[in-house]
Amino acid sequence: MNILYFTNKPIYPIIDGGCVAMDSFLQNLIALNYSITHLTLSTYKHPFLQENYPKKIQHNINIFSQEIDTRIKLIPSITHLFTSDSYNVSRFFDNSVAQILSNLVSTYRVDIILIESAFLLCYTEEIRKFFSGKIILRAPNVEYKIWENYTEFETNPIKKWYLKLLSSKLKNFELQATKNIDGILTISASDALLLKNEGVDTAIQNIPFSIELPIDKATCLPDHYFFIGAYNWKPNYDAALYLMKELFPKIVENNSNAILHIAGSYTPTSFYKYQRKEIKIYGKVENVKDFMLNHGTLLAPIQSGSGVRIKILEALSLGVPVIGTTIALQGIASKSCIQANSTEAFVRAITNLRAKDIDFIQEETRNYIATHYQPKHIQQKISEFIENI
Repeated sequence: MNILYFTNKPIYPIIDGGCVAMDSFLQNLIALNYSITHLTLSTYKHPFLQENYPKKIQHNINIFSQEIDTRIKLIPSITHLFTSDSYNVSRFFDNSVAQILSNLVSTYRVDIILIESAFLLCYTEEIRKFFSGKIILRAPNVEYKIWENYTEFETNPIKKWYLKLLSSKLKNFELQATKNIDGILTISASDALLLKNEGVDTAIQNIPFSIELPIDKATCLPDHYFFIGAYNWKPNYDAALYLMKELFPKIVENNSNAILHIAGSYTPTSFYKYQRKEIKIYGKVENVKDFMLNHGTLLAPIQSGSGVRIKILEALSLGVPVIGTTIALQGIASKSCIQANSTEAFVRAITNLRAKDIDFIQEETRNYIATHYQPKHIQQKISEFIENI
């Protein structure tokens, strides 16, 4: 079977959870012996460089890219206020990309087009002009839900109105666009249920992110806590800021030995003003796995978003204890994860965690990953959906 995998940004280098999830998905497609052609957009924010793709990947798939300008521009952003179109989406459309898609479908006799991210559904009408095969959306998030969350927590009335308008237009587009495709692969069961409850009747299958269970197990450091993420994604930025400004001072009041470690790509310079004895800022770390292995408990006060937090699954695979909000833990059913939705709840959870059997928690987290996220199990689900749709 010939598959065209169309992504909104390069998969490599792996700089955030989205790239981790795309890499995992691509590796599963390759393991299933499909013939893969990969087209990625190249943007100012996420430029494409062929040499960033591992040699093994380059030998196994056909790789193409197209540069487009997705930067937010003042005049288009204003004119879109007076149309029904979503400016979030329209920035991703370019006629040159539609032409490349047409050429690739013809050259490689594509059977299925897998589209990564709802933002690329803007190409489905053009695709239908030259392609009669199946189109499947791989949805790492329900995008409009993220913007609805932004709206909920915005206090500035003008910004709130604008965000509400953007989220409403994005929702209309996202739900309507599903009518032009044949299937949806969500990364979390909660997103699949959300789409079904919105009346989407396109075939939907929840296929989680896959992860190999590492040999390494985290070091138990009861007074150490960390957060790691890409800070060009607003939910991560907001969570880290909340940790440093509000939550951790309360934790230190209860435990003067507590230390918070903040790491990740796109760390803003403004974070460093919070650095002191009990808060350490690392910026981008070379090895995320090593960082999670050696910095204690993951705190995840995420307040917006959908899908599954990839970093949390990676932490669980290493036996790292996790305390997070309902949104951070959505789609994750591990009994060892502790849920907290307020500053007081986080403080209580941390106090209770220090009295728990960490060895038992580590065993439970790794068993959970082994049971639900092993590649062979995920590959079977992918092949069944793709080949029977």
